[in-house]
Amino acid sequence: MVVLIILLALILLIFFVPYGIDAAYENGQPRLCVRAGPFSIRLYPKKPKTEKQLEKERRKKEKKAAKDAAKKEEREKKEPEAEEETQAGDETIKVKKQRQLDLDTILALLEMGVKAIRRFFRSFTVNYFKLHCTMAGSDPYNTAMGYGYLCSAVEGLRGLSEDRITLQRRDIALDADFTSEKPIVDVRIIITLQLFKIVHLAAAFGVEYLIWTIKNRREKKAAAAEERE
Repeated sequence: MVVLIILLALILLIFFVPYGIDAAYENGQPRLCVRAGPFSIRLYPKKPKTEKQLEKERRKKEKKAAKDAAKKEEREKKEPEAEEETQAGDETIKVKKQRQLDLDTILALLEMGVKAIRRFFRSFTVNYFKLHCTMAGSDPYNTAMGYGYLCSAVEGLRGLSEDRITLQRRDIALDADFTSEKPIVDVRIIITLQLFKIVHLAAAFGVEYLIWTIKNRREKKAAAAEERE
């Protein structure tokens, strides 16, 4: 009983723990990490390897090279085997006729697919979004215009995100520097998704397709009955 409870707790933990990515471009350096709950693993840039790890990799390469050389020498000593000729019999292969999709089925699948994609993107959670941008350039007019375009784009994205994306925390700071010629951009985003939401999306798509299939069969049967009458 205790083992069953532990297994159930582990399954629930796996399904409800948020998984995601942590991508950033800060101080001119890109960074990419994968997250699982409170834990994070850095993918880029990779941590510098220690001397012990480098020595271990060198030994592995030497062992692999020695094994490859021994196998090559063994293959050269062996005599080439005679190739056996096989004759193909006159067997008839029955190919099952595949069901052709009609236009109604294709349109229905496209509609359900679009709905599933919308649900999929809405199931994401943006835990943190950071945008610090200081617009700058050699021409003050271009700097002012770029700053205006940037503010308009951010306001448009903000309105779009409030309707379709779950955004928990954001840090947006926009500025214009007319004394510098080099713009400064710092961006960071943390996106997570729980596995149970993927299962829910798959189940919703399956139920919707099943309901449509039953309804379509009934309509076809009714149309066939009317034609016979």
